[in-house]
Amino acid sequence: MSNKTEVKQLTWDESAQFIIRPRLPQIPWIFNIPPDTCISSHRPHEHITEHLHDHLYHMHIRYGFEIPKQSLNGISNLALEVAMYVRVEQRVDCNPMFVARGKGAEGICLKIAGQDVHWTPDESVAKKATELYKARGCKLNDDYYFAGFSTSDIEERKIFRYDKEELLRAIGSGIVIDQHFQATWKEPIDKDIEPYDVVIYLGDDATNYHTFFNLPVVISLGGF
Repeated sequence: MSNKTEVKQLTWDESAQFIIRPRLPQIPWIFNIPPDTCISSHRPHEHITEHLHDHLYHMHIRYGFEIPKQSLNGISNLALEVAMYVRVEQRVDCNPMFVARGKGAEGICLKIAGQDVHWTPDESVAKKATELYKARGCKLNDDYYFAGFSTSDIEERKIFRYDKEELLRAIGSGIVIDQHFQATWKEPIDKDIEPYDVVIYLGDDATNYHTFFNLPVVISLGGF
């Protein structure tokens, strides 16, 4: 009779996690941003619905991501988290997640639990992203900081957590989404923002699953 103790290896599907995979943006021309463009600076222009800073000098931060079909075992509810590594003299605001292009340069928003997905600033996410980034051995630059956000209610005033069943219905067999952010000067000035690469953190408040990736001003072939 063997005295060996069998150790069960957890599979990906058995560990509590919410998998998000970054990719190139898939929906061109929302906010007049062309295909395969992640970073783009604009001067003030005409108003576009859901565009927060069309009246200011701003830099678009844009990426795509995929949420594949998954069981969400061990998850009862969660809030999504995002942070971006931007220059200290700039602030960031979030747009909803877009799943298609609408009229003109507008986007059609992702809905979960019957409402558009919105974001609210969250300093705890900024701190979390900072610590996880440092844990990778990455050095922080004094000229940059992580601006953090969690999913929010429609008014963007409090964190909103989605129930497991709401997430499963939204994900279905898998969804592809484009996310837009806009960086502007903390003190509004009439000055172009020179585009620069931006590091993005994606995660959630219920599991340890997370990812970092770099958004380049000019993409490399095969980079996503």
